[in-house]
Amino acid sequence: MGKKLDSLAVIYASEGTGHKAAAFAVCEAFRKYNPAGRAFCFDILDLVPRWLKFTVSRGYETMARHAPRLWGALYWGSDRAGMQANVSEGIHDKLCDIYLPRLEKMFLENRTEAVLFTHYFGAAVFAERMRGKIPVYCADTDFESHRFQRSAAFRLSFAGSPRALRQRVNEGILNAEDTGVPVAGKYSALPSKEEARERLGLPKDAAVVLASGGGIGAGPVFAAVKSLATRRDIITTAVCGSNKKLYSVMDAYFSFSKNVRVVGFAHNMEDYYAAADIAVMKPGGLSSSEALCAALPMFLIAPVPGQEELNMSYLTENGAARYLPRAENAADTVCCALTDGSAHAMQAAAARLARPNAAFDIVRLMEQSA
Repeated sequence: MGKKLDSLAVIYASEGTGHKAAAFAVCEAFRKYNPAGRAFCFDILDLVPRWLKFTVSRGYETMARHAPRLWGALYWGSDRAGMQANVSEGIHDKLCDIYLPRLEKMFLENRTEAVLFTHYFGAAVFAERMRGKIPVYCADTDFESHRFQRSAAFRLSFAGSPRALRQRVNEGILNAEDTGVPVAGKYSALPSKEEARERLGLPKDAAVVLASGGGIGAGPVFAAVKSLATRRDIITTAVCGSNKKLYSVMDAYFSFSKNVRVVGFAHNMEDYYAAADIAVMKPGGLSSSEALCAALPMFLIAPVPGQEELNMSYLTENGAARYLPRAENAADTVCCALTDGSAHAMQAAAARLARPNAAFDIVRLMEQSA
């Protein structure tokens, strides 16, 4: 048993929404675990110039929405051995040399007792720098890890799935635990379907489908909802995330549709997951992990090459999800799943994969290893 941790820094990058959500989930768990302790989240991109932060954060959103193949080329090019990987690693290491000393100074001056990264940028390099000073940990936010996340320099690595744990073991990295992806504490105590529908003003007895493009509102959500709207016996809740343009277009288009509800960024996603019978959604690591906690069958649309393709592979191979290659076929696909019993099998598989206590398990393991 390690010493009791009184302070924790959790580092994320504002690239998409999942890394930040995971970081805040761990901070929340730490404060419940040790109410007298001190935990804070920090965006590592705040260390770099504003133009670079803007380029990274907006660049990811733009590519995910409009040029996913380009993002995939960057992801796989940096993940697989080769010239592009060497160039990516060189740029990454140079940026670390410039900006990580500021992070080290800040944590040492504040007497931070442990640091956890939910994004790969700087994580392994910082763990090497802090050997013998502050224990550094890494938590996955997807069901498979990028090579920049896999390092024996971490005090412990928290794998997003058994598959992500095997990646590390196969590379000789044994200081790792399979915890799952950290989600907010509210996902360990979800409302019943009846309670969630009452909160959202949805009918108790209708079939409800959640359509979502994740936190940034990417993918052919509009096409999927157009299809689902043709079925008057289905209520569709469409969540557009931070994509204001998508929300504006969909809200206007479905303004007279009695069976479609359009919302922007939802801070109560737990209610939408709990209220639904099926989800048509993007396979983001955080959003998929949250849906698993609600035992929600998923039909996955337009995975971004790279981490979302890998997430989809994990979910479909384990029976919790199916790939929907054409969003305009959503209505027929969903109706078949609801009537032929396959949705029930997917629901059971999702329940088996769910890790609602991942954030608490991470905090407990950090304290044990500190």
